[in-house]
Amino acid sequence: MRRHATSLAALLALAACHGQPPSPPTDQALQQAAHSGREALNFDHPNQAVTQYRHAFSLALARDDAGAIADLGYDLAVAQLAAGDAAPALATVLRTRAALRARNAPAFAGLDLVQAAALHHLGADRQADTLAALAQSDPATRVQASRLRGRIAAAHDDQAGLSAAIAALGTPKHPIPDWQSGHDELSARLDLLRGNYARAAASAESAAAIQRTQLDYRDMAGSLALAALATQRGGNASAAADLYLQAGESAAARGDTTTARPWLEQAEGPGATPATAQAARTTLQQK
Repeated sequence: MRRHATSLAALLALAACHGQPPSPPTDQALQQAAHSGREALNFDHPNQAVTQYRHAFSLALARDDAGAIADLGYDLAVAQLAAGDAAPALATVLRTRAALRARNAPAFAGLDLVQAAALHHLGADRQADTLAALAQSDPATRVQASRLRGRIAAAHDDQAGLSAAIAALGTPKHPIPDWQSGHDELSARLDLLRGNYARAAASAESAAAIQRTQLDYRDMAGSLALAALATQRGGNASAAADLYLQAGESAAARGDTTTARPWLEQAEGPGATPATAQAARTTLQQK
């Protein structure tokens, strides 16, 4: 009976096709896991995104699908970076590269970029800069790679490297928000190194405003903290404390307490108004 039922089901499926060859089935489980990962990352829930993308990546390996392995390995590494897990992100990139190599499939610039970002977070800036330079050659990753190289240069007080990163961004005829925020951020970092504190603060706040409209709250908080540092060095401790509070509250609200703490501590430091200092203390106590 089971054999008859199976045969009948197959016949019905063929009849439904009206003589046309059936479409290959889609891997619904893989698609759902990948979709859930994207949704979690879009709503700034990186830990949930990691769980979903890890499952999707495993399904891609089970499927032996080089394209899905490449895409989901990259997505998983990005989610791990967003969750503050640079070492696992690096491990994911290396595993993805090995899986692609075993299938005679090429790597791509996105993997260079995310590996460079992971290495930068781990303090391996020389290796990170080398990989980011490779990612600059691809138009799809040029802006983010140039921004990363600029951040690395700024961390080492390298004005020439920072200027080169800004130049690598180019001057598009119709600038997109990602380009503009990257240009403003790197310009702020360069002005900070040169002692042009007011201009640095203005550029950093401009970057933060663009990142806010793009829902990029992680980088927005970083730009606010950069504006705070420039304002602080410019001698306006009260305004700097307000900016540190904004950055710290944003990071804390997203659950990034490691990043939020030093900013909130700055917000309750010398020069802060009583209200700003109290708000910072309250946020610190809640976290």
